[in-house]
Formats: sequence, C-alpha cells, structure tokens
Amino acid sequence: MPPKKKTRANGEGSLYQRKSDGMWVGAVTLPTGKRKPVYAKTQAKAREKLKKLQAEIDSGQPITTGKGVTLARWATEEWVGKILPARVKAGKISQNTMNSYADNVRLHIVPHIGHHEIGKLAPAHLRTWLEELAVKPSGRQKKPTAANPNPPVALLSPRAQAYAHTVLRIALNDAMREEIITRNPVLLVDPPSGKAKAGRALTQEEVNAVLGEAAGDRYATLWMTILGLALRRGETLALQWPLLDLDQGLAEVGPSLQRVRDAAPGADGRRRGRLEVVKGKTEMSEATIPIPPVVVQSLKEHRVAQEIERESAKVWVNPDLVFTTSIGTPIEPRNLNRAWTALCERAGVENARIHDLRHTAATWLYEEGMEVKDIQHALRHSRLQTTSEVYTHFTKKTQVRTATAMDGALKRLNPSKSTAPQAPAPPAT
Repeated sequence: MPPKKKTRANGEGSLYQRKSDGMWVGAVTLPTGKRKPVYAKTQAKAREKLKKLQAEIDSGQPITTGKGVTLARWATEEWVGKILPARVKAGKISQNTMNSYADNVRLHIVPHIGHHEIGKLAPAHLRTWLEELAVKPSGRQKKPTAANPNPPVALLSPRAQAYAHTVLRIALNDAMREEIITRNPVLLVDPPSGKAKAGRALTQEEVNAVLGEAAGDRYATLWMTILGLALRRGETLALQWPLLDLDQGLAEVGPSLQRVRDAAPGADGRRRGRLEVVKGKTEMSEATIPIPPVVVQSLKEHRVAQEIERESAKVWVNPDLVFTTSIGTPIEPRNLNRAWTALCERAGVENARIHDLRHTAATWLYEEGMEVKDIQHALRHSRLQTTSEVYTHFTKKTQVRTATAMDGALKRLNPSKSTAPQAPAPPAT
C-alpha cells in the first residue's frame, strides 16, 4: 500500500493543501484574535505569502481582514451591531446619535453600495452613490391638499446627502481602526455642500409681538427664559427648581430633555421612544450662569402660579421640574414646537423657530457691545467659530455702530495736507 500523501508541509503548522481544488492555504492569527488566510497554487508561494504576512504583523503594519466581506455586512453587523453600542455604553455618543447613524446605514448606504466588498470600495462607487442620493425622494413629502392636489416630489436635501457622506466616513474610519481596510475611500470624494438651515435673529418688534401674545400663557415664562438665558429647547425643559437660586440670580444648566428612541424597532416595525434627561451637548454645556433680573422676576411669578396649579391637581408627577404639563410631567419637545408655531401665527411672526430665540439672544448681546469671545461663553459653545458664524447676526444696529466707530477714527486724523478736492485756479486776466 503506497504511503499516504502529506497535505501539510513539514514545519508549516497552518499550511495545508485543500483537497477540493489543490490550492495551498495558510493562516496567521492577528493581534485582534482574528485569522487572516492566504491562498496560493504552490506550497512555496503560500509559504512566501505567510512569511510576508507575519513580517507585516511583526512590523506593526495594519493587516486587513475584509476580503469577501461586503459593506452591508460589516456596517450592519459589526459597526451598528457592536461598535456603536459599545460607544454609547462608554458615553462617547448618545443613543439618538447611534440611531441616526443606523438609520442612515439602513436607508441611504446599504441599499445603494452595500453589495460592494468593503476592501474594494472605490471613489468611483462613491461618486455614483452621491449622484443617486441627489435624485432620491425624501422621506418627508407634502401631503396633497385641495389647493395643491399634486405637490412636487421633494428630493433628499443637500444637507441630508452630506450627512450620509459623514456617516459613511465615520464608519470606514472605524473599519480602518479594526484593520478591515487600509484606507478610507470616502476621504477621496468631496461631500455635497450641505449647510444647515440658517437661523435668524428676531427683531425687537417681533419679540414684543410674540411675548405680548404669550402674556398669560402657561409657556410665557418659558419663552422669556430661553431668550434671557440663551438656552437650548431641551436645556430649558430640563430645568429644575433645586438648581435655580433666584435670590442670587443663578442657574445650573446643561442637561437636556430629549426623546430617546429605542435602538431596535418593535414588532410593528416602529421604534418606540421615551423622554430622558441626557448629558449636555458639549463639555462646555454644563455651567452655572447668571439670570437677568427680568427673568428672575418672571420665574418667581411662574413658581407661584405652578404651586397653585399643583395644589388643585389630582396628581403632580415631578415637583422639581420648572416647566411641566398640567399634571407635573415633562413637556414633550414636539408639543412645545407646536405651541411655538401657533403662538407665532397668532402674533404674525413668520419663519421663526424656537431655537431662533437663542440666535436672538446672541445677536442682542453683540449689539450691546459684548465681545464674541464673551458671547461664546454665554452660549457655552465649544468653538468660537460657531458663535461668530452662526449666532451673531450682523444687523442694522451693528452696521450703524461700525460706521460711527469709523467716523470717530477718521475725525482723529490730522493730515498734513487737506484731502478735500481743490478748486481750480481762476484763469489769468
């Protein structure tokens, strides 16, 4: 009986010949614990590949393990399924941010380019993807009305396209850290110029109209507080009485009330949510800030009215919240948006969002002569550029102040010769 043919080379513990096709197969265990295979038609070539791979590992070079793995599989199973939840648990990102990333993967990435092998994703694929997003119908379409029975189809906004580009860039950066790929092709393709919808500062007349219309409304003090303290909507809804010192005129702010959606949809396919107080938007968000005396007085009056309402209510859920519903529960942020929209309609103020009160506060501070750096601290921005480019609107008042300042500087000039045009000399007689 002839001796059995060896399929494993001497001294090559993980190198063997596959019976199905005769290919030589080897594998090396990476520092991450994953196995990286190599294939060759000859034993010598397979051994050479193994030695090269081991040398790359020893030198610390990144070793990719993404061969045969599609973008859809990695982004869904690994990134959304494992990496992002770990980041939420570590407090690096919020649950809402993770949900937003996951929605983008599901809606705008996987359906278009998910079939590509992640290691072979090329800039050409991404340019085609962005072209498809540019003509993709938005998930939010206007409903037909009697006046407009056939509204035009709304396409995905440039901002939404740019956000999808950002999500994919972040995902593939993580794939590089996991040594799945050696480069991020998204960095080679420019995103659409999707800018956020610019906010605006309300005029003095518009604020007077809104606050005048809100007089006696249960949210009157809430609007005054957002404007006077330059707060975000969620920060205002999370305010608690124990964190307000109305005698000293100080408020501890930062945490935000938000509706946090569950990571996975329910049996009916809908994702449930709940109201939660979450950590501030940035490290600078949490601070103790002064309360203007006008706002202090409004809050004192609001507290008295709330105590009267609480005594007559059958149940009051949270006595610490500054702004609540009629039974002491947190106010749903979307309901506050509806209340603001209705208020603006009654006051005749158009195209104003709740967040525009924060823009208004920043602009008014700028008009009063505050330095942009001081306004940055007042708004608790982590970047000065955000304050200067987004929140401090250049108004007629600041234009007049600029011209007045320049006029004062020009008047201090003392030129050796007059700069006024000289009259021509009279003709000789």
